Amino acid sequence: MLQILVKFNENVLKVFQSDKAEITIGRNDQNDLQIDNLAVSNFHARIVRSEDNYFIEDLNSTNGTYLDEEKITKCELQDGDTASIGKHSLTFLLEGGEGGSKKLRDFEMVRTRVLDTEKQRELASKAEPYFPDSPARLTVQDGETSRDEYLLTGRLTEIGKGASSQVKLEGLFAPKNLAYITRDAKGYTLIPGDNAAKLRLNGTSIDKGTPLKNNDIIEAGKIKFRFLQR
Repeated sequence: MLQILVKFNENVLKVFQSDKAEITIGRNDQNDLQIDNLAVSNFHARIVRSEDNYFIEDLNSTNGTYLDEEKITKCELQDGDTASIGKHSLTFLLEGGEGGSKKLRDFEMVRTRVLDTEKQRELASKAEPYFPDSPARLTVQDGETSRDEYLLTGRLTEIGKGASSQVKLEGLFAPKNLAYITRDAKGYTLIPGDNAAKLRLNGTSIDKGTPLKNNDIIEAGKIKFRFLQR
């Protein structure tokens, strides 16, 4: 399944995931992934899956589609790639990926611009290690889950009782998709899911991605977790 982190001004707004063979992106509400911003065309871009590979294609948008700062027409996606669409950025997490380890296939589609050597050096100088030095963990303070503690080693951890959740909630009324926790070079972020009405961070509802701090309390319905990071 393809997972996309949708960001605006470096803040994660939501996590979009789909196993469809084609995903359309744009301002129009008929798109699979709608981005309501005037800098985004009505039908801006699309993601196409071919066997085990994903490709991003610009749909003749007004402001163009950029992949890792390069303007593209159509290009294969690598795990961890980030596309810019209008003022939003989309980071792609491919199933089984490890942050860009997959090699390019020999397809007849290229990026429309090649970065010059100076630009490459500039980007390399800004590069950071993907993860913090040591993984954080969630410890159960109140309520019942499948385990008493969860180590947050992945780039994306889902909380809920759905089949794809890594932090499993139990009980008849437990939400299927409550929240996500992302992990990157800047730390950890808590992102509301489809059933965010039952989500609280330190007793307060959140409606967008919020950075986590040591000893934060995450309430998932009747279950309380403590976020701990060395």
